[in-house]
Amino acid sequence: MEYKVTPQLTKQIEGRLVTGFAGIFGNIDAGNDRTWRGAFKKTITERASRVRHLWQHDSNSPPTAVIRELMEVGRAELPDELKKKFPEATGALLVKREYLDTPRGSEVLSAIVAGAVSEMSFGYDPVKFDFEGDVKEGEPLIRNLRECRLWDTSDVNWGMNEATVASKVALPYRDTGVADEGTAWSKPALGDFTSESWEDLSDAEKRRIAAHYTWSANMPPETFGDLKLPHHQAGKSSVGPAVWNGVRAAMGALMGARGGVDIPEGEMGTCHAHLAKHYMQWDKEPPDMKLLELARAVRDAQDMTALKAGRVLSAANVEKLKRALETLNEILQAAEPEDEGGKRRPVDPLTEAQLVARVNQMRRDLKRYQT
Repeated sequence: MEYKVTPQLTKQIEGRLVTGFAGIFGNIDAGNDRTWRGAFKKTITERASRVRHLWQHDSNSPPTAVIRELMEVGRAELPDELKKKFPEATGALLVKREYLDTPRGSEVLSAIVAGAVSEMSFGYDPVKFDFEGDVKEGEPLIRNLRECRLWDTSDVNWGMNEATVASKVALPYRDTGVADEGTAWSKPALGDFTSESWEDLSDAEKRRIAAHYTWSANMPPETFGDLKLPHHQAGKSSVGPAVWNGVRAAMGALMGARGGVDIPEGEMGTCHAHLAKHYMQWDKEPPDMKLLELARAVRDAQDMTALKAGRVLSAANVEKLKRALETLNEILQAAEPEDEGGKRRPVDPLTEAQLVARVNQMRRDLKRYQT
């Protein structure tokens, strides 16, 4: 799934009912995508009832609002503010939603009314698209989104859009084809993408290079070092195909292999989802998200160097170990058959010495998930 973020551009607020625009048609965004009017016509007709309104695309939590109306509108129906900000806009995706009377629903609604939350996003799969532009001639490569399958609209803090503040961002998944599964892989250098220095590159060229990666510290990237977890074949034009050995290496680093990768905890899940979609291109099963949570928990536990049974631990470190073991037990119990009563064996409480011994064993066991 990919995400597209725009300013909130709230049209009307009536009690708990908010009308706004989740997507703009016709403009080229910071990801070098242009969404065309009509891109959501089919998905609205066929599956509008399955689209959810969420907070931060959190599909593991209940929706924050009920979508009451979802439709494409033309330029004539856009507010003057929007047309002034995006003179090339040809229309937008209008979303009317009613916020639930729940703690999270009320919290988000209050933030919108106060102006603290000012952006919205939509989660989608690109169905029909094409590219334009010649990178060799210095033109940016633009992806034209002609048809999209809509999954959710979502209020967000910030995201990828020229009108937003540059921020840490998990880059969207793109299907640019795949290299042969046996293709060799090595971490690309800047010279594999361009003969120019980073400072001399245009923002469009920096974004093209960023599309070969999973995460960036800024968008557009301020330095080549902002880019993390490469997995597309490097080249001096366009975006190369995904390379299986690169995808596998990126997922391994995300899981903690070779010292892991410096990515904020809140971005881990989105990076995992990005790489998991590439796994599916080769019909392979990606590691479960629970393993990522386990890897993070064990990494936290590794802050306590040279753990030995019998060592006295602080209360905070004991809690870290307990959380790591709780995650591990969830994974193990999910793989255990249920007993005749439909229940799984409960986890026995552990002493501090047993906690230390178990985590040390976890460190060894986890290595097989880091390849």
